[in-house]
Amino acid sequence: MVKRKITRETEILRNARLQKGLSQQQVAVIAGVHIRQYQRLEYGERSIGSVNMRFGLAICAILELDPFDLVQWFSEGWQLVSLEDP
Repeated sequence: MVKRKITRETEILRNARLQKGLSQQQVAVIAGVHIRQYQRLEYGERSIGSVNMRFGLAICAILELDPFDLVQWFSEGWQLVSLEDP
C-alpha cells in the first residue's frame, strides 16, 4: 500500500471524489487514464499542476472542481495583473 502525502490538493481531490460517490477507479476510467495515474494525484506523489492540461481539466470536470482552486498560483510566484488602465 502506498503511503499518502496529505496536502491541501490531495484533500480537495479526495473529498470531492467521495462527495460524488466515485471510486478512484471510476474517476480514472471516466478520465481515460490508468488508475495509478489518478492515485498519484490523490496520494500526493504528483501535483495536478504537473500533469498535462487534458488530464488535469478532465479530473476537474469529473469532480466539478474549479482548476484555480487546486493550483496554488501565488505560491509559485504568479501575480495578479490588472487589465484596466491605472
